[in-house]
Amino acid sequence: MAEEPLAQRFTKEAPRGTVLFREGEPGREMFVVQAGRVRITKRVGAAETTLATLGQGEFFGEMSILNNRPHTATATVEEDARLLVIDPRTFDAMLRGNAEVAIRMIKKLADRLEEADRRIEQLLRREAAGPGGGAR
Repeated sequence: MAEEPLAQRFTKEAPRGTVLFREGEPGREMFVVQAGRVRITKRVGAAETTLATLGQGEFFGEMSILNNRPHTATATVEEDARLLVIDPRTFDAMLRGNAEVAIRMIKKLADRLEEADRRIEQLLRREAAGPGGGAR
């Protein structure tokens, strides 16, 4: 029963359409999706590109509290969500106090880096193919 108030303290309900943070804003917290979906987007010129759609068990916003820099993307609730909201101090304590949490996070970040590398490679191939992307 003691866990319930603690979980409630860190839980946030967010309806569809809620912008949790915008690209360029300072990062003050990270989130873990308990239910619902959140879309992560980035503006490139006039276009907005979806980087990811995250569901239950996935986390986001950690980069800003890890490196104390502004958010590099925008997070918008796509489907009514219940989120765990974790401040930098709690996040630090979680990583220091639980190797399992740290290892899972490192693995997920490595997956994201691999996906980013794959996208960069695709863009470079298109650029090398020239106008029209080489398609006929």
